[in-house]
Amino acid sequence: MLPRTSRFLILLTVLSASSTALFCHVQQIKPAGPIRYHFGDDPDGKLGWANPNFDDSAWPIAENGQWPRPPFYSDGFVWIRFRVPVRSDTAEPLTLRIGSLEHVLIAYEVFINGARMGGFGRVPPRQFVESFPRDAIFDLPQGLARPGGIALVTLRAWYPPAARRLRGFDTAAFAFDQSRTLHAQDSAVRERALLRNLPPMMLNGFILLVGFAVLVVGYSGRSRDVRLCGAMLATLPWLTLFLQFVDARLLVLSVPVYTVLQAISQIPSMIVSVLLIWGINDFRDVLFKRLMLAAMTVFNVGMLIAFMAAEPSPVVIVAWLTFPIALNVFDIINVGANLWAAFTMPRNRPIALTMMLVPGASLISGFRTSFQGGPNLFDLAFFVFGICLSVVLAHRAWQEWRARDALQAEFEAAHELQQRLVSPAVQVPGFHIESVYKPARYVGGDFFYLRPDEEGGILVVVGDVSGKGLRAAMTVNSVIGALRTMPSLPPARILSALNRGLTGEMQGGFVTCCAARIAHDGQVTIANAGHLPPYLDGAEAPVPAGLPLGIDSGADHEESSFLLRPASSLTFLSDGVVEARNKSGELFGFERTLGLSNSGAQAIAQAAIDFGQEDDITVLSITRMLDLNPAPA
Repeated sequence: MLPRTSRFLILLTVLSASSTALFCHVQQIKPAGPIRYHFGDDPDGKLGWANPNFDDSAWPIAENGQWPRPPFYSDGFVWIRFRVPVRSDTAEPLTLRIGSLEHVLIAYEVFINGARMGGFGRVPPRQFVESFPRDAIFDLPQGLARPGGIALVTLRAWYPPAARRLRGFDTAAFAFDQSRTLHAQDSAVRERALLRNLPPMMLNGFILLVGFAVLVVGYSGRSRDVRLCGAMLATLPWLTLFLQFVDARLLVLSVPVYTVLQAISQIPSMIVSVLLIWGINDFRDVLFKRLMLAAMTVFNVGMLIAFMAAEPSPVVIVAWLTFPIALNVFDIINVGANLWAAFTMPRNRPIALTMMLVPGASLISGFRTSFQGGPNLFDLAFFVFGICLSVVLAHRAWQEWRARDALQAEFEAAHELQQRLVSPAVQVPGFHIESVYKPARYVGGDFFYLRPDEEGGILVVVGDVSGKGLRAAMTVNSVIGALRTMPSLPPARILSALNRGLTGEMQGGFVTCCAARIAHDGQVTIANAGHLPPYLDGAEAPVPAGLPLGIDSGADHEESSFLLRPASSLTFLSDGVVEARNKSGELFGFERTLGLSNSGAQAIAQAAIDFGQEDDITVLSITRMLDLNPAPA
């Protein structure tokens, strides 16, 4: 059952259309004699086809007032002559109203008693075929036709190739009345067309705003599904808004221009619908996805060729045959994929069922174009689809927002905990220590740990957990917690103990780590597990690489030793410095890092951040002071 709002809009549209028809009713007059027609053209009037004295008795008679459309391979012209009685109960000045022709893709000129009155659109050589079905009125000069008399009305009509695709018949409604009456009624029709389209235009504008709001929520929450749904809502109203602007007579377009704008307005929503179906349902099969995209391409290209062609050709025939088939293929796959999702993805069932409305209506009633005239099931499906999808997505966006808030609270707690664990380095007598810790996200996977020993030396552990974000941060917390409870051990044994604890817990990840003991006399004992070796006075220190932690519980880590002389610096850093990348894709690299390695932690980190940070950045520099304090007894 339709939502109450939708039923109200439908009722309002029907009542508006009905009142318009009543208000604008003009007495239609039957021709005084047969309607005759002739294929071909009399462009300069030499044949006298518009002349009242021309003998048209040899022309075929239009049966039941309907003349056939011209053959496809022809110049597209047909002349129609009929005699119309002018009502005796009216007065001059007179105006002729010609109702929209049965086939509206047509341009014509009007002659009354041999005098050209104007036209609807323009006939070749500079043709302009209007895309919107509407009545046309033509003012008569004084005395050209008199009340109670008979007027000869001649139409010089031109059909573009799109209108000749199927051999059929057309007719026209016509009436004479006072000029002021018909002009007033024409103005009323225009106003009512605008009023009729205002409610759906406002509704589509609202859906558009909801779509952009959902997009913002999706991007802020980094949710792909919400972004896709928001894109669907943000592109869905383009086509119906365009049709409503044309129907409200705010745009007067030729058929070629109209066709291009229709393609532009419908292609984004068609692409997004394919991405949405395969994205939120995680469909792995790409055959039907590619088939949908191919059908969409054939449909839009075929439609452009069919309606924009000015001359008949086999290409136009092929386009006319293929583009409706391509649209049906697109719609059938669309409905089928959503049906499959509705049965196999309970969480996405509301979206899947909603997504079936538009392609289902297209299969039942055909694709909507303005020159088809009036709203149909396709328009109703668009409205219901937009409303339902807005409700479903608003609910999901609210859930995503709440989940993001909950996740944000977890990140804040993790951030606070990590800041306590990886706190700025404290100063140790005899050493100047400088540290910078800059995660790429709210929490990071880098860490460092310093602990003075009883003999005046320092234990230094610097590491990097593979990956980013909350999972890496939790591993950092585990490593720092283990280091805090670990007794005083040589660097190699520290790495072995950490390795045994991490193996089997990393889910395919690993931890690089470098551990060093710096004695009060500058003697450095160091072991490495796949981490970048530190820099000693601007040169890479002689440290074996070793296997990262968490891969092999039985891995051994080799120790090496060297002397940190007075005023010398030992700088540890993470690969976030080396892998910083600027906008052109260039890496900060080892050469720049080596050139800055003796500049202090702050200068190195800031240079990498300014270059373009992509990963967590950690820099720790330790300088041995000249005035060393004696070791405690």
